[in-house]
Amino acid sequence: MGDATMNRFLPKLHKIYNVKKSCFIAIDNLLYGFDNPSIMDIKMGSRTFLEDEVSNDELRADLYEKMIKLDPSVLTDEEKQVKSINKLKYMQLREQLSSSSTLGFRIEAFKTRNLNKNKLDKILNRLNLIHSSFKCSSFFGSHEVVGSSLLIIYDSCKVNIWMIDFAKTVPLPEGIVINHVSPWVQGNHEDGYLFGLENLINIIKEIKDTVFSV
Repeated sequence: MGDATMNRFLPKLHKIYNVKKSCFIAIDNLLYGFDNPSIMDIKMGSRTFLEDEVSNDELRADLYEKMIKLDPSVLTDEEKQVKSINKLKYMQLREQLSSSSTLGFRIEAFKTRNLNKNKLDKILNRLNLIHSSFKCSSFFGSHEVVGSSLLIIYDSCKVNIWMIDFAKTVPLPEGIVINHVSPWVQGNHEDGYLFGLENLINIIKEIKDTVFSV
């Protein structure tokens, strides 16, 4: 990434492997040093697809069939007639069925136990550091961050949070500036990463203040 501001939140890259036209990376084992850790994988941002992925207006029957299974009520009479929809409509519906569109993040997987006020304080501290560093980062100031996750790991003694999954983090087109907070409309390249991070911080604060107020 080449951004010293963010390096402390990223797994160290050790090696890149090319195997049969596929590229693989070797990074730090983020669970190393933890004893029976609790883990939460949180997908960040208000969308998880790149604009290029939905720029084609081609109608597809396979996506229509998937939409039928998800929520047939959103289909228009015209779409029912041709039994096809475009990828943008399908991807937007999929996001709307999760908290991505409303909160700017969604929990992909978790295994947690023994969460207490001290651990929540450490989690909040790390999230606030990520937030302030992200806003100052030259890299994230010039990239849209799509499909990236925060990996929260803790055990009885330690807490850490890592930024992972940058396969869909791409440079912004020339002349485009985003704040990572504003709602996405096709063409503005907003990703909602900071919108989601701010909501995540506020929700964890509320949980801490409500559950551990005594």
